[in-house]
Amino acid sequence: MNKDFKEDNASSSFQPGTGELVAKIEIIDRITGTIHNVLKGKKLEVIEIPADLPDNEIRQLVEYVNNFVKEYNSFSDFMYSMARGELDYSPPKSSMVVAQSFKSLQSSLRHLAYVTQRISSGDFEHKVSFMGDFSEAFNKMAQQLKDAFEKIEKQNAELKNANEIITAEKEKSEKLLLNVLPLKVAVELKESGKSEPQLFENVSVFFSDMVGFTALSSNLEPRLLISELNDIFTRFDEIMEKNSCERIKTIGDAYLSVCGMPMKNEAHAYNLVASASEIVKYLNQRNEKAEIKWKVRIGIHSGALVGGIVGVKKYIYDIFGDTINTASRMESCSEPMKINVSETTYDLVKDKFHFVDRGEIEVKGKGRMRMYFMEDGAHE
Repeated sequence: MNKDFKEDNASSSFQPGTGELVAKIEIIDRITGTIHNVLKGKKLEVIEIPADLPDNEIRQLVEYVNNFVKEYNSFSDFMYSMARGELDYSPPKSSMVVAQSFKSLQSSLRHLAYVTQRISSGDFEHKVSFMGDFSEAFNKMAQQLKDAFEKIEKQNAELKNANEIITAEKEKSEKLLLNVLPLKVAVELKESGKSEPQLFENVSVFFSDMVGFTALSSNLEPRLLISELNDIFTRFDEIMEKNSCERIKTIGDAYLSVCGMPMKNEAHAYNLVASASEIVKYLNQRNEKAEIKWKVRIGIHSGALVGGIVGVKKYIYDIFGDTINTASRMESCSEPMKINVSETTYDLVKDKFHFVDRGEIEVKGKGRMRMYFMEDGAHE
């Protein structure tokens, strides 16, 4: 692989589209909260629809919920007014059948109140002659109320089902977000909508490259090549995650990983060297059985880095600093199935692992640098 290309691109990038993903999660959270308040009988609030929200299923669902919220709140106010005896309260304009029945009931109660007042004032000429109609209206209203509650129960069941679907989609979205960004950064982005760039003083960087990749790739079918790299890098990821390290990116056959950011880790050098040792052992074991033999060169250096999100709509988590370039130089000065570490990294882990001093080696753009090959095994 072209080394200058790796130097120019020695920063991380994740999958695009996480801006829309965060907005989607926030809207889903609001819908879920509204459904929760309906089921608990609490006051509902209209959900604000972002102007740039696409006309998709999410927007349609929010509009549906908002229409329900408006009628539900209006009908609730009307019911409370009648319960307080405020019969002059203007009834709401609602398409709900039960609301129409309560309008008829309000009219009958007004007339009943008027007749009662006239009789109490001594005007005995007024008679209550509508009780039969009132009873019939009340019974009709009760039946409609029953039908309305059954409809509401059905709607609640549908809303519960929709909530379960939304919850499942939310879990998928959050899982995808965590796959795209480091955990700490994803949490910051979800909670505040942003993640500030940060300087990390103590970080170790792992850089690896497949030996003879150009020749191998020219003789392999693209699908088989991708399958092989996917299988290998998936195992690399598992090893890194187990040792509290973070894969930043892959550039073709190159693999870039760090430890000590975005979560600080005092054992950053040890964890990354231990991961490198496991990776070499894994490839050796894999090559014993696999038809295609892969060999890797590994370089590790420790130092300071800056990490942060770049972009507004398509978020990319990048890392910057000369530490990345130096780690790349350690890799280019390494040998097949060898782990080459800088003097800085060596000083951090020399009491933990066995190393062979390679002396000072001329490094492009760096001058002479002392390097060390890690040997198998660790100190007891």
